Amino acid sequence: MGYTHCWRYQPHSGAYAAAWPAIVQDTTAIIAAVTTHVAIAGPDAAGVPRLSPADGISFNGGPGRNGEAFTLAAPGPTGRQWCFCKTLALPYDLAVTATLLRCQLLLPNTFWIASDGDWDQQWRPARQLIRGLFGAAPTASPFSGAALPTAADYRYLATRTDPD
Repeated sequence: MGYTHCWRYQPHSGAYAAAWPAIVQDTTAIIAAVTTHVAIAGPDAAGVPRLSPADGISFNGGPGRNGEAFTLAAPGPTGRQWCFCKTLALPYDLAVTATLLRCQLLLPNTFWIASDGDWDQQWRPARQLIRGLFGAAPTASPFSGAALPTAADYRYLATRTDPD
């Protein structure tokens, strides 16, 4: 699969809706901090990141330094609760991992993450960024098997026609 992060969440839940303003605000702060040394662009690796309370969050690395777009849906009904992003360990990976970590901290019982990255090595910069911006970050890995794909997720991937 390549260097990939995956997450499972519940965008239709009340807890997610309640945390959503903080997720958008905190992701905006994360991207502002990361862009001091890493190009972050819109989902198609051009333009600006989408950080919208109504339309969701989506960003990628800058041109030539991009993998797949990272996307979080705004609260509301959605059929897709399991997502993944192949960052290929490119520099924008820091924004992705920090955003995932922040979401897991805000929603510990309804936002699960898993990663090809090593918690002690590849996720250290994200933990440091989160601690610097928000004052706290976990020391123990929050990775959960609940974030891994199920047979239904694989069936969805096999039949999808959308480019996300």
